Amino acid sequence: MTAADLEKLRAREAQIKRRIAEIQAKQKSADRKQRTARLIRWGIVIEAMFRAGKIEPSEWVEQCREVLSARDFAIATAEIHPSLPSEAHLPVSPAEKQCAPAVGNASAG
Repeated sequence: MTAADLEKLRAREAQIKRRIAEIQAKQKSADRKQRTARLIRWGIVIEAMFRAGKIEPSEWVEQCREVLSARDFAIATAEIHPSLPSEAHLPVSPAEKQCAPAVGNASAG
């Protein structure tokens, strides 16, 4: 095998490794999008339960404290702003409003 052949093989190997990295990055991105969508749907359910009076925000916070790690609990309960006694709202980004318009409109009503 000549040096030129080795160089071609190394270039091909590098190209394949880049392609693998691209595919893995796309998969991770797709996984994050699915998880985000799932979390938004759960958030919508929780808000609907607040509005329907099936659970109280304080009850939800206590349940979160029991089942979540300290870090996840801090994230889940960060900046809860109760606008009504039966309703709690978390900040919603513009991207989340596009994915779940009802979430963005819930705090306006």
